[in-house]
Amino acid sequence: MTTNTMWGPAARRGAWPAAGRWILVLLCGLLMALPLFYLLSASLMSAHDVRAYPPHLVPPKVVWHNYVEAYHFLSARVIVNSFVFSFGILLVQLVITIPAGFALAKIPFKWSGALLAVIVVPMFVPSNMTLIPLYVITHQLGLVDSYAGMILPIAGQTAFAMLLFRQFFSSLPNGLIDAAQLDGAGWTRTLVSVALPLARPALAAYCSISFLTAWNTYIWPQVIAPDHEHSVMTVALAPLAQGQYTLMSPSVGMAAAVISMLPVLVIFIVFQRWYINGVVGTGLE
Repeated sequence: MTTNTMWGPAARRGAWPAAGRWILVLLCGLLMALPLFYLLSASLMSAHDVRAYPPHLVPPKVVWHNYVEAYHFLSARVIVNSFVFSFGILLVQLVITIPAGFALAKIPFKWSGALLAVIVVPMFVPSNMTLIPLYVITHQLGLVDSYAGMILPIAGQTAFAMLLFRQFFSSLPNGLIDAAQLDGAGWTRTLVSVALPLARPALAAYCSISFLTAWNTYIWPQVIAPDHEHSVMTVALAPLAQGQYTLMSPSVGMAAAVISMLPVLVIFIVFQRWYINGVVGTGLE
């Protein structure tokens, strides 16, 4: 009876800080979700309702036709271009960085430390400084206004991915590699059959990061392929971000923004568990 009396108030006092942390997390989550909620709500409003003051948090009348107009504004070609651009960058980077990360982590060779230092240096160079030289090289190769010109220069920026996969492959026990080689597997077979299946968390983490980065890229697609045939959604939505609503209402612009956000949201939800495991497993913060 005495023990319950002693521990009861202490337990209750300990519960208050935990409850306070949960309340703080909930408030921060609601604060961050409010712009997204208003974006979705405004995309379903009429032009009159979205300009009303004070603003409506919930559409008085749902207007689904905004999404039809937004789809026609973006066009199927622009949406397809965005997927080709983002997945093209992702696939090329995976082909380059997975073998490179495995080699840096598990294959001993001379000057591996110096090579790793050279790979890290581009991470500290602002992308704006390399924009003009990159455009000049792409122009001389005849890749302006082409998918190759849009994808290859961005896909070559692989320093972060190499470090991520190197860190993950370094955490694998050397016994697994040695056992595969004792069974007669070469380095390629060891990578494909042993290391790569264990790298699913790192793969999912990087795929989500790389796809999100490529999907939101604006400057390079605008510079290298300004024609409508190769335009991506970030370029198509840029005039709306400047308030140029002469051809459509703001609610249609909100609907177009929601359409552009959906692929990234779906990919993050699908890979959320692997993304968290990959970040924890590779030691990234």
